[in-house]
Amino acid sequence: MKLKPLAGLLGMLLVTSPAYALTEVDTELQLLMDVSGSVTASEFNLQLQGYVDAFYSQAVQDAILDTSDGKLGSIAVQMVMWSGSTQQAVMTDWFHLYDMTSINNFAATLDALVRPYAGMTAPGSAMTFGGLQFDTNDFTAARQVMDVSGDGIQNNGLDTATVRDQLLASGIDTINGITIGQDYPDGVLQDWYLNNIAGGEDAFVINATTFADFGSALELKLAAEIEGGIIPEGALAAPIEEIPLAAQLLLGMPLLLAWRYQRQTQGRPQQTNWQQTPAIG
Repeated sequence: MKLKPLAGLLGMLLVTSPAYALTEVDTELQLLMDVSGSVTASEFNLQLQGYVDAFYSQAVQDAILDTSDGKLGSIAVQMVMWSGSTQQAVMTDWFHLYDMTSINNFAATLDALVRPYAGMTAPGSAMTFGGLQFDTNDFTAARQVMDVSGDGIQNNGLDTATVRDQLLASGIDTINGITIGQDYPDGVLQDWYLNNIAGGEDAFVINATTFADFGSALELKLAAEIEGGIIPEGALAAPIEEIPLAAQLLLGMPLLLAWRYQRQTQGRPQQTNWQQTPAIG
């Protein structure tokens, strides 16, 4: 994570945290995949296949393994599936992708995942859950990137824009979005993601018109955000908002306290074998 003004406060409050060796990578990338009830079984399969195909693709593999300009040629990636306010599941904990074999193994792991939920739509709660996972992994990187997919506007859970601001204040570098806008008038869902989810350095939202188009849009998105500094063709750049230091301290505190509570009482999140649940909305 890049040094932020909040880092001094974090240093003071986290001095009692245990020290352990971290593996350095270019990017810590978290994939937050919407599995709410508006996503049908066939649409879930198309969405998941899009992730699988993207990590098998040459463009994404080249971006991960790029060693130009001092890059290490490796990333850490985690997949979280989400739905309602209390429905978030770590489906694959942090994978270290550093060669063709590790990337292909990750893609194969994604291919075997089973849907855990089919409830309401709470991206803000999912992002809060996701933000806590960065501080409990075994990696360190110049960039921490959160990648949120979705086919609908929030109807449950924490306020998404507030959570977005808290995450950026707490040190997440970039939050990007990929929308599947087939259930909305043209541009409506993408605009909502721009105003409520996307933020940070080089942040953007790319839209897939339907779930059938998701895979190609996702490949562009992943390659761009792994490379860094790129807004892919067809994507919209998120508005740039400078958050004053005082606001960073206030916004970042809830997630910091939640992090310390989780660290002390729960430890690392564990992967679970999930059973599919019926859709409720």
